[in-house]
Amino acid sequence: MLKIDQVGGKGRGAIATQPVKQGSLIEASPVCTLPSDQRKLLKETTLFEYYFVQPSEYHSRKDQASGHIVFGLSSFCNHSVRPNAKIEWVDRKDGLWAHLIAIRDIQIDEEVTLHYTNLNEYPSAELFTEAR
Repeated sequence: MLKIDQVGGKGRGAIATQPVKQGSLIEASPVCTLPSDQRKLLKETTLFEYYFVQPSEYHSRKDQASGHIVFGLSSFCNHSVRPNAKIEWVDRKDGLWAHLIAIRDIQIDEEVTLHYTNLNEYPSAELFTEAR
């Protein structure tokens, strides 16, 4: 349902390869969780641009929030002030999973975007606040 392609001004991004209806599961990906002290180390690596935080945990205790590496194409979803998808965190017996869910209909060849919870941690955060 997704492919990775170059997106003008953003680098690589996730693109829909077929129409996606609002509420549909686009992708389910396994997750590796890093404790907060290891999450802080990610800022010094290229993985920084690809890790996730859970909004509820990040907003209530930002400094103690875990970091999550999502092993799927969802990791390539760029930020948008008007995203068309979201991550739902699902704790299963085989570990934590990230479900990429469409929050509105997505057309073929449309970029699949998310709202970055930890946007304030990006050095160029002001670039993300502009409408694209």
